Amino acid sequence: MMARRPAAFFALALLVSGCGSVAKGVTEAVLQRGEAEDTRACFINGPASIGLDAILREQGSDRTAGNSTRTMKMLMIHGIGKHLPGYSGRLTEHLMRELGLDVTDERIKELTLRNPLAGPEPIGFLRIIRFMNKSRTRELLFYELTWSEITEPEKKVLEYDVSGEYAFRRTALNNAMKEFVNSHISDPLIYLGRSRNKILMSVQQSFCWMTQGDWDYYPPVTDETCDLAGGDRAQQMREDDYAIVTHSLGSRIIIDTLQWIAETILERQRADPKMAELSKVFQNKKFYIFMLANQLPLLELGREPAAVRGKIDAYCEADGEFYDQRMFGDLLIQVFSDPNDMLSYALPPKFAHTYLDSRLCPRITNIILNVAQPKSLFGLGEFANPLEAHIGYDHDERVIALIAHGIGHGEVAQVVKDRCTWLETVAQ
Repeated sequence: MMARRPAAFFALALLVSGCGSVAKGVTEAVLQRGEAEDTRACFINGPASIGLDAILREQGSDRTAGNSTRTMKMLMIHGIGKHLPGYSGRLTEHLMRELGLDVTDERIKELTLRNPLAGPEPIGFLRIIRFMNKSRTRELLFYELTWSEITEPEKKVLEYDVSGEYAFRRTALNNAMKEFVNSHISDPLIYLGRSRNKILMSVQQSFCWMTQGDWDYYPPVTDETCDLAGGDRAQQMREDDYAIVTHSLGSRIIIDTLQWIAETILERQRADPKMAELSKVFQNKKFYIFMLANQLPLLELGREPAAVRGKIDAYCEADGEFYDQRMFGDLLIQVFSDPNDMLSYALPPKFAHTYLDSRLCPRITNIILNVAQPKSLFGLGEFANPLEAHIGYDHDERVIALIAHGIGHGEVAQVVKDRCTWLETVAQ
């Protein structure tokens, strides 16, 4: 419905000027064209990649043979705006259907996150949902983090701006736009301020819980804190597979958090044998990261440069000079952006080398696609709803198919073959 509003606004203008019949005819033509013809582009630039389905097939083989209890674990981190627990429902519905995981545990486990270095104040909520196939040979644990309650108190300073005392002076459309700015655009500013460490700790605690145990390990409800040095985390991480999905601001948050976690482990490994073992696990582990409505370039502005840059090959190739000093085996990052989204950005080819810490071993695939359908504006050009372009990734069938099946091999989804162009990149 959101994508039809521009046509509706133009139709209203014509009606006011006495051209109701013309407006009706033109508007119907625009909407019918949009429904009949999907002209949305999709361009992929990056190396071949497997999807989650291939990993789950391997998992199924291992479990059937009785060799392991290997599990896929996926963490969801939202972006700007207020979110309530359960916000990921549309994504999980489409993705689990694509992966053939059509059984779920009737329980949803709920963890109230707290900062182990501070008081009892909550810093987010983590919901854990279990998905399986009917034969129980595949299992995916989905961890949905809600952190927006950290920033909501700070937004109270802007509440007066949308109160009756001020709001009535604006037109209805402009007031709606101002409310959006106050409730959403403020989040990146808050993240760069005093709430940044709270948000990072919320994600760190979520990551800690995700790598801590299997489904039966988690209590139905808890508000305990998680310690990276706790339990047999190294063995757990060797066995399981990990994926992370972020939206908008979440792309910046996860890179900052993973770097923080890795640096913490490196600092503590000298005095803690568990941390030394965990560091080795990180150095040989692949993490699959899917950034929807990516904002990394925007949020790189004004930051101090990464400590180590432009040396990815030296740290991440087996024959590299600093290979034993890398933080991760690979961060396999798929970056999704819609050119018509005012709040997302593609990544230039040299972005990882120029701005990201080389020790993270980032491998980037750029996916530039129209999430929102462009529509003709009566011969004046085309327009795509920027809101749909920002929030529509979680039900776009090409996005779901790329996460599930990847690109550049025999199991690529037909919708990607038909509607996406892939330019393969190869390492020099």
